[in-house]
Amino acid sequence: MKHNTSILMAIHRVIISGMILFLAATPTVFAADKQTVLTVAFPNALYKEFLEEAGRRFEKNHPGAAIRYMTPAASHSDHLARTLRLAVTNSLQDVSFQGYHQISVLVRKGIGISLDRLIAGEKDWSANGLTKASVDACKVGNQVYGLPFESSIPTVFFNEALVRQAGGDPDNLPEDWDGIIRLAEKISGLGKHIIGGHYDYTASGNWNFQALITSQGGRLMNRDETEIEFNGARGRRALEIIQRLGRTGMVDMSQAQVLQAFGSGQIGMLTQSNKFLKKLETSADGRFSIRTLRWPLSSENGRVPIGGRSMMMLTTDPEKQKLAWAYMKFIASPEMQTLLAKMTSATPVNMIAIREPHYLGRYYRENPNEQRAIEAISSVTGWFTFPGDNSEKIVKVIRDHLRNVAISRTDVDTTLTEMSRDVKDLLPR
Repeated sequence: MKHNTSILMAIHRVIISGMILFLAATPTVFAADKQTVLTVAFPNALYKEFLEEAGRRFEKNHPGAAIRYMTPAASHSDHLARTLRLAVTNSLQDVSFQGYHQISVLVRKGIGISLDRLIAGEKDWSANGLTKASVDACKVGNQVYGLPFESSIPTVFFNEALVRQAGGDPDNLPEDWDGIIRLAEKISGLGKHIIGGHYDYTASGNWNFQALITSQGGRLMNRDETEIEFNGARGRRALEIIQRLGRTGMVDMSQAQVLQAFGSGQIGMLTQSNKFLKKLETSADGRFSIRTLRWPLSSENGRVPIGGRSMMMLTTDPEKQKLAWAYMKFIASPEMQTLLAKMTSATPVNMIAIREPHYLGRYYRENPNEQRAIEAISSVTGWFTFPGDNSEKIVKVIRDHLRNVAISRTDVDTTLTEMSRDVKDLLPR
């Protein structure tokens, strides 16, 4: 994997000199006799345990401050919908964890707050260790509207036991879709209700479909967001991959059911976010081992969309903004990013945490399944959101068409034509 040498050298110089000023700043002190409460909202209970522990540590370091979390929403979409409802009643939380692809939606609605002023006030912003890709994912135009919290990478998971039973070699897994699908077909041939491969068409915001397009060097829309670009050869290739995986025995299931089925040993290959690795390893423990593979890139310009969440500041109260900024920086620090990775398998957004041995450097060397996501950082791109007020409707439309291809085995060319037409009808005119 190629690394950005200049960034790494800068990080090491900062560590050596002991000048990690941004994320290890002196705690903001709030009057102990007048508690300042910071309300925080986030989706996905996967992060609940980590955030509660982080909140306790933050409170210990910031006398007079108290962190209060909302009950987590079930998904990115549910969380966005709840945030938009709360904005109408002026009941927004002070800090909200939002998917990278949803930042632009909130900014267009006038909810997001630019962090440029706060960033400019930092003595050494460049020393924070945050990856460029994750910070760029928080931008709308040229302004930063969030601090990155974590990233996730589209990943291919294999059941090592089923791979061996099908005559495959877990130490030499195929690295392109044709090879992966052939292996999934062999696994499906084992019988006993075994599913060879499963493509998760339900992933947030058509994330996995986007990954099939960008890994070919393509885009869902042109840079001006005036024309769709998935309606050609790249889109056809993506649907063909989904259709072929569907023919390896794929059954229509919810994401929760898929994770349970893979963990119980019923699925040979699964496309999913790397953030589910720990959950899957826990489910599979004692029955089989899991191997992970980087998402195949079929072009020199191939990229994978960075998934995950940012921290957006929504409070307009100046005192609350000080506390919110301190909290957001704390969560993005090397110490908390290290804890996050070990508790959830989420990919950190802090290069200091990733590279330094006393943080996660040694951990990743000793855990090759976790290392796959780190290796993919050099080939990430932004998580695209369709423009306009119908972005969530477009996600559902694409999801329904992907389901038809994967489960009903509908004709690829017809589906691509109909999906392109339906998406165009929902885009701003």
